[in-house]
Amino acid sequence: MAIRTVTRAGVGLVVGIIILAALVFAGLWFVRERGDTARREEAINIAEQRLEAESEQDVAIDTNEGAASNEESENTEQNQGSTAAPQTGNSATQPSGTSTLPQTGPEASSVIIVGLLTFVTVAFIRSRKLATHQQ
Repeated sequence: MAIRTVTRAGVGLVVGIIILAALVFAGLWFVRERGDTARREEAINIAEQRLEAESEQDVAIDTNEGAASNEESENTEQNQGSTAAPQTGNSATQPSGTSTLPQTGPEASSVIIVGLLTFVTVAFIRSRKLATHQQ
């Protein structure tokens, strides 16, 4: 096995590959964290919508109409008796916003990174082939 001398071009290529690999891993980490953040924000929005929907349905005290309406509501409750079923909110229904997912497709930066990585790989392979043919 022949010992090869280290050239500036070889060192530059190795450093370039290391930098590109670091950029790719940083990009993947950034995309993963951004996706987690988007999912958390979407879950928070859904929870807020459900809380607003539940708070609008269940009103314990109505202060707008006064004591006359309270007497009427008590009379209607007594007339209904024990045959009335208690009202329960339908927890299976989902707000309309839950059917859509956040858009997390590829962005221009990821396409550029993949293109640069492909270019460097092809350039390295071609340079190795040329180096082996010259010897």
